[in-house]
Amino acid sequence: MSDEVAAAVQETVDRQPWIETAASVGWLAKGAVYALMGLTAVTIGRGHQSDDQASPEGAVAQVLSNPAGKFLLGVLAVGLVMYSAWRLLSAALVRGTDLDAWLHRIGYLFSAAFYAVLAFTAFRSVVSGVKPEDSNTVERLSKSMLETTIGRWLLFIVGLVAIIVGLYFIVDKGVRKSFLKELRFEGASKRERDLVTISGVIGWVGRGFVTLAIGFFISKAAWEFDRDDARGFDRALREVATTDIGRNVVLAAGVAFIAYGVFCILSLRHQELDS
Repeated sequence: MSDEVAAAVQETVDRQPWIETAASVGWLAKGAVYALMGLTAVTIGRGHQSDDQASPEGAVAQVLSNPAGKFLLGVLAVGLVMYSAWRLLSAALVRGTDLDAWLHRIGYLFSAAFYAVLAFTAFRSVVSGVKPEDSNTVERLSKSMLETTIGRWLLFIVGLVAIIVGLYFIVDKGVRKSFLKELRFEGASKRERDLVTISGVIGWVGRGFVTLAIGFFISKAAWEFDRDDARGFDRALREVATTDIGRNVVLAAGVAFIAYGVFCILSLRHQELDS
């Protein structure tokens, strides 16, 4: 049944070339979010004071702070909607019923939900002209789940899953470079392929580290039943940056996020909807 659905969706995509154009815009929007997060993380890693949040919501706030902020944020929001829709299509295009296929579907669906929420946050800021609240989505959800016993155990499991996902990003995407399987390099020079590969490896390792750190703090908060220990992107990075070694790690993570943004730009013309 899943193969039939994937075939039908693929046929629709092939008949509607604008879908891939929309997906490309979404891909760039995602890259912009990570690049902005990376710039803030670099500031934190260098030990400088920054009121900006090194989180997806913080990236939205940074865009809104510019003179043409509302317009740019509107463009970013539209792009994020397109990216979320692309992830939904990607989930439908996965073929097979084995564990790997289902893991990919679940991953795409979570990604679609995350960026849909971020797009909603961006649209709300465009309409109201008010920056998103400081506490990011991860922290808000984590603290609300800690209010019940069931929520606490679910949060602990979510933290463990985040740790596993972080390790997967580092090992599979970063070290093994599995992201290259999703790209087509026909007509690309060796230099271009090398730049895409290097920025992709650095970016995926950085994403993996931050995801792992968030998972650790979430699991720790659930285990110790401490609402103040639930940390999202920003607070996880700031917690790590409390020592000299930690600041260097956060600085490296910021550079990695910027690298991932660069990877999104460089790999744009090589991206295809999963088939």
